[in-house]
Amino acid sequence: METIREHIEVISYKDTDKAHLHNHTQIVLPLSGRLILEVENTQQAVQFGQACMISSNQAHTHLARENNHCLILNALPVWDDSIQSERSFVELSAQTTAYLPFLASLAAEPNNELKTHQALNLLEHLLPIPQEKIAKADARLAKAKHHLDYHFQNAWSLAELAESVHLSSSQLSVLFKRHIGMTPKQYLLQRRLCEAKLWLTSSNKSLDYIADKVGISDASALVRLFIKHYNITPGRYRNSKASA
Repeated sequence: METIREHIEVISYKDTDKAHLHNHTQIVLPLSGRLILEVENTQQAVQFGQACMISSNQAHTHLARENNHCLILNALPVWDDSIQSERSFVELSAQTTAYLPFLASLAAEPNNELKTHQALNLLEHLLPIPQEKIAKADARLAKAKHHLDYHFQNAWSLAELAESVHLSSSQLSVLFKRHIGMTPKQYLLQRRLCEAKLWLTSSNKSLDYIADKVGISDASALVRLFIKHYNITPGRYRNSKASA
């Protein structure tokens, strides 16, 4: 029986390996160096800024001719592993690459399951991860989630969000908890904080500017939320990523 691996690992590939498969999904994201990956007889060299999406039970192998350091994501909660990825090799956005050092840092915190779960759930906005099971569960849920994903700056109330997709507030809350694992309010806050992290690591904008862009009332509120959810101020978070 295959051993269950940690959701997040940081490893270095060595030499070559025989073709093998897993009964879970896997994403390989090089942090440094370069290696050749082969998935179902399709071969490509990958390096920082690229990713290899390996669907469940896809035969794959590697060839590493130089030193490398890779972030490995196993059995992502947001990837419905009954669905195969449309592409094995993808290019990453600047926002995604800015998020990788934070994810890699979580490999050293195996006991912080809540933080890891929240961080991995955010990848659905940054990587082309198959999620048809959630999307098909209820078209109204998908529409409400889309509103929060792309209009998170708006001052959504639960009643307004529910009305926009023709559901009651209680019905929408039940759907969110069942399929996404949190309330609409929690999901919206998570989206805003994710965007704030990306602004902090990819720009020199002020906290007031970032708070306004992500739908948080002001810099003070942003600081309070960061301390509450991450036990660090936005300024220290930005400095830690700049020096990483």
